Amino acid sequence: LARPLRSRGGLNRVKGAGEAKNSSAMASNTTESLVKLSPAVQHYAWGVQGSSPSLVANMAPGAPDPSKPYAELWMGTHPTAPSKVPSGDTLSSFLATNPSFAGAASASADWGADRLPYLFKCLSVRCPLSIQAHPDKALAAVLHKRDPANYKDDNHKPELACAVTEFEGLCGFRPVGEIVQNLGEVPELRALVGEDAAKGMKDAVGA
Repeated sequence: LARPLRSRGGLNRVKGAGEAKNSSAMASNTTESLVKLSPAVQHYAWGVQGSSPSLVANMAPGAPDPSKPYAELWMGTHPTAPSKVPSGDTLSSFLATNPSFAGAASASADWGADRLPYLFKCLSVRCPLSIQAHPDKALAAVLHKRDPANYKDDNHKPELACAVTEFEGLCGFRPVGEIVQNLGEVPELRALVGEDAAKGMKDAVGA
């Protein structure tokens, strides 16, 4: 049903000529503006068990618990699992009291000086994740207002993924004609979807 995406390596960021020339000066100017973050850990069932070596377990604060799965590290201001600064304050609290820290543009942006407009994650995946459908910005705001218990924030969820080890993901749907063909050729898929639904799709496309 879905199109596979495969990666067999990481992604290197290549500096442009101008950037490379000025990188040393930039580093010296920004060192005093760096704050070490303590990321939040999400122990979703599909994560790698703490008893096994993984990126998330290795980067998580404290010693890994071998009885828990380590699925995601969150670095940002999301209210469900915010990052913390060395003082113990959340990143949101730190940005609220230091509004210029993230830059003047961020301090005056619509999302507020105490929030970041993105959430940086590291994942350690042991088994397939569930299928996700993300709302756009307008719908996200409506859902958050209607059901804040399940929709924790009012942001949409565009995503950019960078595989640092071999990884296979599914993104988007195959053309309808290919789906109908697969339903006809793969009885296990047809049984999973259901005969009525398979026939209905075939009739709808006139195949």
